[in-house]
Amino acid sequence: MAFDLIVRGGTLVDGTGVPGRPADVGVAGDRIVAVGDLSGVDPGGVAAWIDATDLVVAPGFVDPHGHSDGTVLVDGALASHLLQGYTTQLSGNCGDTLAPVTDLAREAVEIALAEVGLEPTWRTFGEYLDTVDAMPLGPNVAFLCGHNTLRSAVMGTRHDAPSPADAQAMARLLEEALDAGAIGLSTGLIYPPGIHARPEEVSALVRVAARRGGLYASHIRNESSGLFAALEEALAATRSAGDSARLQVSHLKAADRFVHGRAAEAIGMLEAARAAGLDVGADQYPYTAAATALQTVLPPWLLAVPVDETARALRDRTVRARIRDEIAVGIPGWENAAADPGWDGLVLTASPTHPGWAGRPLADVADDAGCDPLDLACDLLADDGLTTQMTIHCMTEVDVETILAAGWVAVCTDAGGRRPGHPVLDAGVPHPRAYGSAPRVLGRYVRERRVLPLETAVAKLTSVPAARLGLPDRGVVRAGAFADLVVFDAATVADRATFGRPAVPPAGIAAVVVNGAVAARDGVETGARPGRLLRRG
Repeated sequence: MAFDLIVRGGTLVDGTGVPGRPADVGVAGDRIVAVGDLSGVDPGGVAAWIDATDLVVAPGFVDPHGHSDGTVLVDGALASHLLQGYTTQLSGNCGDTLAPVTDLAREAVEIALAEVGLEPTWRTFGEYLDTVDAMPLGPNVAFLCGHNTLRSAVMGTRHDAPSPADAQAMARLLEEALDAGAIGLSTGLIYPPGIHARPEEVSALVRVAARRGGLYASHIRNESSGLFAALEEALAATRSAGDSARLQVSHLKAADRFVHGRAAEAIGMLEAARAAGLDVGADQYPYTAAATALQTVLPPWLLAVPVDETARALRDRTVRARIRDEIAVGIPGWENAAADPGWDGLVLTASPTHPGWAGRPLADVADDAGCDPLDLACDLLADDGLTTQMTIHCMTEVDVETILAAGWVAVCTDAGGRRPGHPVLDAGVPHPRAYGSAPRVLGRYVRERRVLPLETAVAKLTSVPAARLGLPDRGVVRAGAFADLVVFDAATVADRATFGRPAVPPAGIAAVVVNGAVAARDGVETGARPGRLLRRG
């Protein structure tokens, strides 16, 4: 048998959860063609070798929840993900995608692309995928179609219920996206305009996705005090779509003091649905802080108008007084981060107009400016056109570990591809999950804290998410599977990215192979761009 690459001498942890075993891996073209003892192969006939002595050989990691929709068009290498072992990433999460683009949705897409200095040159979801397909890619990439973008495409900034014609138009656009290769539907029900959607609107689109075999990935309506009601809403939408429906709960967490210590209940709720026959999965990034847009501190009614109108309203002292009152009292169903964890727990990560504030707690910036934190937040959001980003320190380590221990919960990054030193892709002080999610699990939670065994962790990084994406030939090392591999040192693998210094690749990742080509060695890219656009089906 002829080989283009052999990975020899390692301990194979194949992604299925079974114990690791000594095995070599032989690759021809983009496929694994042999797994076992290849010591008798003539080295002169093999183009490339990876010496994995004392190292672990695993399937390439699969990120089921990413946000590289725009960054992939700037640099398809997705270096921050490739260097931590990710060979496939699913983007288009949380309801916001860059297609379809209609006259009504153009502003939202243009605002999203302005962050990476681009403008849309496509209209349909298929045309967007074709644009990505033309990029030289490091890892493989795939995309969901976002409900927020569908709603904007049909209804603009309206916040009423869709008419029958509106609902039909959204369904038609979703069908077109799925037929073009979208993996499924995503929702982001804490963001506009999805925050205004009633459950029946979402359920109708979940049924469309299910008929095409698509995944339903939901950033649920509330991850804080309303966590359990929001989980039930997602489960109900999935049940309504029939036996073919598949739910992925995005970045599962218990995100305020009202639900701290209750992660086991959330896991139990989803496991009960799984036991009853519902196809339910989830993913998680292994940190106690979240990251999102600062605009989420605003009450929903203020996000029901065009961006420029919201920005103008934020300058109005009467509006600010109402916001302050509603933060103090709360609104049913609203994630009220300004109240819990409070301004001290919100750290600014990116601001176009005040880049020097990135990395600082919002309350500290307000103290230095001699103003109230709410006033600072309103001024900043108005200045930035609502694009300000933040991290939220809102979870407990106990809850993170409880969720992580569930073998069916995949590991994700919830991040777009980045690159240290890049003028666009290294802006701000982002959440370290972009550089450290996978090695953090393997180093901190497997080796140091022993929350879960290595084989389970590898499965959560590989076969578990690959199955959710509908990729049967990825996420596992076996003959016939695609040759996506990661070689790492179980004794030293670790995340080195921190909240203060996030743009640092991990330690202990010896090699990353994508579609049979070595894309990184010892933390350095080789220059190969073997990744592919993966379309549904």
